[in-house]
Amino acid sequence: MPVYLFDTSKLHPNDLNGILASEIQMCGIQNPYGRSAVPYETIEMYANNDRVLRVYAKTADLNIVNLTGAVGVFTVKTDKTATLAVITKHTNVPAEGQIGAADEGEMFFFIVPADTATLDIRQYVFSIRITLSTGKTYTILEGVINLEQPVG
Repeated sequence: MPVYLFDTSKLHPNDLNGILASEIQMCGIQNPYGRSAVPYETIEMYANNDRVLRVYAKTADLNIVNLTGAVGVFTVKTDKTATLAVITKHTNVPAEGQIGAADEGEMFFFIVPADTATLDIRQYVFSIRITLSTGKTYTILEGVINLEQPVG
């Protein structure tokens, strides 16, 4: 699986980032100072298929963020200005996701066929956000999902 890294020299030392692993891996950052510096990645996904997304939360210098007591949220919308999500998954809802090895910054989101069954074949936007046990919330990844029709 390819790994896409970013230039950590451009990050504030207290920023967080994430790595999403499925068929691809993605790295992202969080910026609590109002700059829009979250990396933009692409997920290719077939409609009506299962998919497990594995995310690792890390600091800007790639140290692990302990996710004990944290909640992760994966949100998919038609575009950035949409008010309603077409898919939302939470790590504190067992059928939607879970915190994996919290001391390794690991969380999972479970995409099932029903999530995409009524969606149009098109491009969507997504973001992954974590709320730590301290109450602080960080967007660690964002990007696009190209939802494709499987052949056959």
